Amino acid sequence: MKLLWFTLLLSPTAFAALPAIQPFLDQHCMDCHDREVKKGGLDLSALPTDAADAAALKQWVRVFDRVTAGEMPPEKKPRPAAAEMETFLTGLCTDLSAKHAAQKGTVLRRLNRREYQNTIHDLLGVSVNIMDMLPEDGRALGFDNIGEALGVSAIQMQRYMEAAEVALNTALLTDVRPETKQQRYSYDTPENAGNFKEQWHKLDDGAVVFFNDGGFPRTVLPGFNAKAAGTYRVRITGYGYQSEAPVAFAFIVGAFSFNRGGDTLIHSYHELPCGAASIVEITLPLLRGDGIKISPQRVSGPNGTSPRKNGPANYKGEGLTIQHVEIEGPILDQWPPRGQTLLLGEAKVREVPPVNPKMRNQRGFKPTFVADSSNPTADARLTLPVFLSQAFRRPVTAADAEPYLALFDAEFVLSQDYLIAMRTAAIAALCSPEFLYLKEPVGKLDDYALAARLSYFLVRTTPDAELLKLASAKQLSQPAVLRAQTERLLTSAGLERFITDFTDGWLNLREIDFTTPDKALYPEFDHTLQHSMLRETRVFIAELIKNNLSVANFIQSDFAMLNGPLAEHYAIAGVSGQAMRKVNLPPDSKRGGLLTHGSILKVSANGTSTSPVIRGVWVLERLLGITPAPPPPGTPGVEPDTRGAKTIREILDKHRTLESCNGCHRMIDPPGFALESYDVIGGWRDRFRSLGEGEFVKTEIEGRRVRYKLGPPVDAAGQLPTGQLFKDFSEFQKLMLAAQDRVAKCVIEKLLIFATGREMGFSDRSEIARLVTESKAKNHGLRDLLHLVVQSPIFLSK
Repeated sequence: MKLLWFTLLLSPTAFAALPAIQPFLDQHCMDCHDREVKKGGLDLSALPTDAADAAALKQWVRVFDRVTAGEMPPEKKPRPAAAEMETFLTGLCTDLSAKHAAQKGTVLRRLNRREYQNTIHDLLGVSVNIMDMLPEDGRALGFDNIGEALGVSAIQMQRYMEAAEVALNTALLTDVRPETKQQRYSYDTPENAGNFKEQWHKLDDGAVVFFNDGGFPRTVLPGFNAKAAGTYRVRITGYGYQSEAPVAFAFIVGAFSFNRGGDTLIHSYHELPCGAASIVEITLPLLRGDGIKISPQRVSGPNGTSPRKNGPANYKGEGLTIQHVEIEGPILDQWPPRGQTLLLGEAKVREVPPVNPKMRNQRGFKPTFVADSSNPTADARLTLPVFLSQAFRRPVTAADAEPYLALFDAEFVLSQDYLIAMRTAAIAALCSPEFLYLKEPVGKLDDYALAARLSYFLVRTTPDAELLKLASAKQLSQPAVLRAQTERLLTSAGLERFITDFTDGWLNLREIDFTTPDKALYPEFDHTLQHSMLRETRVFIAELIKNNLSVANFIQSDFAMLNGPLAEHYAIAGVSGQAMRKVNLPPDSKRGGLLTHGSILKVSANGTSTSPVIRGVWVLERLLGITPAPPPPGTPGVEPDTRGAKTIREILDKHRTLESCNGCHRMIDPPGFALESYDVIGGWRDRFRSLGEGEFVKTEIEGRRVRYKLGPPVDAAGQLPTGQLFKDFSEFQKLMLAAQDRVAKCVIEKLLIFATGREMGFSDRSEIARLVTESKAKNHGLRDLLHLVVQSPIFLSK
């Protein structure tokens, strides 16, 4: 057996340092991990040493880590001498670092579909939904911008061509600046009177009251449909009706019409006070064809009554009064669109009148446009390289531009149409590898590649003019300049896109809609609350960045970002309204830190019950940077008992009697047990809810008595693998605070993964350890941490 192993070591693909570690393996490892024993499923004699075998390298890294941690050899075996251990670890570390360093620059990173849309919007100066035209992106390590997961298929290339054509048509096929209008709309229309007679009530002054009796009234604003994409300013005038408190409403936009549904999105939540009329003003981008819907939330009648019973005029319940809605737009920053100017230069676009003017009134009529150029071939050679330089995020050479100019020439010969030929060349550019991929040279990034990496990291789009200017002067790579530009982007409006995309991957917030809480068990849950949950987490992280607060706040914080619905859900008094604000928490608060956020607690549970296993894995992976081993094949899953007959702790205690499960569950279960005091929607609980056995409760939600019962008491006690005990979540938080360096390390790794589009590997470890040390000296301030990441050699190289 040892002869076979020695032969493997001397093969051309073997680790260069393995002869130095062979004695250690022979003496301390092979008895349990050879071809005959394979303890833990590991056969070191058959484990490849080829640097190209990523899975095998990960196994060797695991060997290194377990020996370093003192887990191997096991306690019952003779302990290696210190000199033996050092020789083994040094030799293996050297070779693992070299092999990983040789691999990490080989994968190109494609723009994901969100980055593609952001880039198209900023490059062409248009607003058009092309993201939904593209296939879903692959994910790895929780993120959807990892190079290895972002392949390109023939179908995907076809979709890119279609998306590019739609975007370019929006920029090019227009010759008249859309008129900015200010118009007033009312809900007092004959259609509303007929369609919604059971849900609305017209007042003497022409205002309309809408009642929400458990559903969403079809409050699409009649008569409005965005005629052009752009920014719109909406002013809603109204007040709460028959209500002592302000009445909340959802502001919804999308492609619906007056009598039918469509693709819609809740943009935001607002409220109108009772009594005198007030104005809510909202400024937002709309796509062409978008409509608006204003839907009252959480309004109810006495004892759950409905306006249908005696008619809306006699109804005594709450409602939302809308007097009128004023809309101003589209408000355009630039005309013609940037893409038209880049591609056509001084050439003017004009519509070709149809042969028969009556054709304009026919359904499906599409106007024809041309671009006037006295010398199309010469003009193309002036403007197309400028467009390519902006699209490719770097200067282009004559050789770079030649294929696109040749495509222009060929198309122009066929069509004799300057506009069509330019559009064809531009479509090719927007589907080319130079546009779709971040072309980063192996080794240190040049200034243009650095500009792209920084921009896609912090604002999720193509570099702006200032970054490209600094790149052109080769100044961006200077540490002081890079720091200043990082600071500029951290204060820009685009940072909101970074927070959304990063938290979607890191914290798994993209799965917030994946489960729908059981209405019988959690009748207090609604979309208003879920929307507030997402805002809480994202605004909380924005607050940490803005004020450079410590990542220790991820574990425990003396403040929370709350609005009225969240504060009510969390049983925190003194907060009302839809606006988020910073709220100081008392020392004994059950809130504070990411693990108490409703969004986190919802994405780490299903819609009916919680699982300490799922939440424990979430804490390990997302906050501590530990990936537990998957369960052995054939291991039965752990299913909570929703009838309330058994607690999840009782079920897991039995599960842990399996030797193959106990090792991992000792690490996974404790943080999950600590979080058992929070239900599937983040509410605090002392007892589990049940639809089976349990104690009846008299609680009412919106005038209706709840159906759930109170089951067994919650036990949030546990024991960490270190032996430390905690009796509840508060004590668990205190123990976690001692691990804040580990949390900082995890955040640094997640940021670097998101910024570089690759997994952090063995050769990155020493640099990450240095970043953690420097971050600790700065109290792990999140803004400082972001600067450290950007200035690190990992960020500055491929």
